[in-house]
Amino acid sequence: MLLRWVIPAAVLAIALMVVIPFDSHAQSPGIPTVSGVLVNGTQGGEVPANVTVLLHQFGVDSGSVDTFETVTDSQGAFRFGDTPPIPGSGSAAVVAIYGGTRYSQVISPSDPTESLTLTVYELTRDVGVVATTEQSIIVAGIDTATRRMAAVQLFTLENRSDTTLVPDLTAPPIIGQFSFLRFSLPSEASNLDVSTDLVGGEVIPVGTGFAITAPVQPGRHQVSFTFTVPYAGDTLAWRDNTLQGAELLRLLIPDEFGDIGVGGLAAQEPLTLGEITYRVWGTEDLAPGAGVDLRLSELPEPSWITKLGNPLSEARFWYGAIPVLVAVTLAGLLVWGVWRRPVKTVA
Repeated sequence: MLLRWVIPAAVLAIALMVVIPFDSHAQSPGIPTVSGVLVNGTQGGEVPANVTVLLHQFGVDSGSVDTFETVTDSQGAFRFGDTPPIPGSGSAAVVAIYGGTRYSQVISPSDPTESLTLTVYELTRDVGVVATTEQSIIVAGIDTATRRMAAVQLFTLENRSDTTLVPDLTAPPIIGQFSFLRFSLPSEASNLDVSTDLVGGEVIPVGTGFAITAPVQPGRHQVSFTFTVPYAGDTLAWRDNTLQGAELLRLLIPDEFGDIGVGGLAAQEPLTLGEITYRVWGTEDLAPGAGVDLRLSELPEPSWITKLGNPLSEARFWYGAIPVLVAVTLAGLLVWGVWRRPVKTVA
């Protein structure tokens, strides 16, 4: 009886699919068209024709990436056809490779995928197009026992030109000028950890610091790094070379580290960030390579117990201390005995 009802239902469903026109736009998101144009943002730059453009679609569940490729026409226009729709919670990116640099634009399902505009730039080797608008040196921690200080440096960089700085690692520097970003460190710094929003390139050691070989496109960028450095006695001195210059340079020390003396910078008003209040020193308008000599004094030193390596917890302390303690105890008993001895009277 059940089978008799199932067969006619299936036939009816097939018949309805044949008779009633299927509206693909109502039943599925359809096949989108991703298209746009590359624009050269460098004044006098040529039209970016015959440039490779990639479309990366990022899968949500599997983490996969589907890549499609096309090239621009004589007017810099590009078009991707027959690409699957972007998942509802997924994303995609259009990437153009121009002058050895990748320029990208992220798009989501809600963004229009037609008439995209992606700006590219001509390259330059002149690192002088990049300036440091702000540099902050923050004392992040002090290990008194080992006399080591941890510091964080935060850089806001800005390429104000209409060209992209593309480092050339094969050509020798001209008149001592490199074509990539450089940052100085104290000579004995270690545990370097670098973070940046610049894409591509590497972090390489250069002199007493390091360099970042990533291209620098027009606009603002962030670079930060942490390191640790030892200090002798209660003093630490080093020279920050400000290789990209610094329109504003500040040194921040949390109040909790006490009255640390600072030389080389002028004292400024304290600054409170979150729950931490910082003492602040700074200067302005440093030319590239001008540098500033920093000197921290009255850094906390280890206590005498720390200098002994916490001997109360070590066996060798007891081997040396027990005879001393016995001698002190016996001496104490002797004094106590003399003090308690009865006084004889003479008849």
